[in-house]
Formats: sequence, structure tokens, C-alpha cells
Amino acid sequence: MFKKLINFFSGRPEQEQDLRVGGIFGKMTPEALCEIDPQKMSQEEIRQKLASLYKRHNQAAGSLNPELREEAEQMLDAIVHCREKYVDSAA
Repeated sequence: MFKKLINFFSGRPEQEQDLRVGGIFGKMTPEALCEIDPQKMSQEEIRQKLASLYKRHNQAAGSLNPELREEAEQMLDAIVHCREKYVDSAA
């Protein structure tokens, strides 16, 4: 997430890549992490699911537990990716 912000503010374009996360999630896609299926869910359903996940993981991002905080950061990255791809770009 911080790398995206640094690239944005430095004017460097974000390179398209197959986004996958590591750590406890292995090689899951952001869609799988967020449990969304764009072929079966409407844009509004995706938006609601992502909003719910964001609330939960944004609170966890401030945790004193480093493992919980890292997991929350990975989830927030996945949520941002999905929101940009399925909600913001479709609006």
C-alpha cells in the first residue's frame, strides 16, 4: 500500500502486474481474499462486501499485534485493488 502511494506521489506510473499477496495468504488473488466473484455479484454487492471488509481490517491495522497488523495491511491492499477494479472504474 505504501509503495503505491510513493509511486503515485513521485509520478511513477503503477505497473500492471498480476497482484498476489504473500504471507499467511499464499498465492491468493485479491478477489479470492475478499471473497468476491464479479461474475456472480452485482457492483452494489461487491461495494457492500468491500465496505464491510474495509471497516474490519482498517481497525485491525492499528493493532499492537504485528501479525494482525500485517494481515490487515495485506487485506487492505486487496480491498483497494478490488475497489479500484470493480467499483471505482465502473462508476
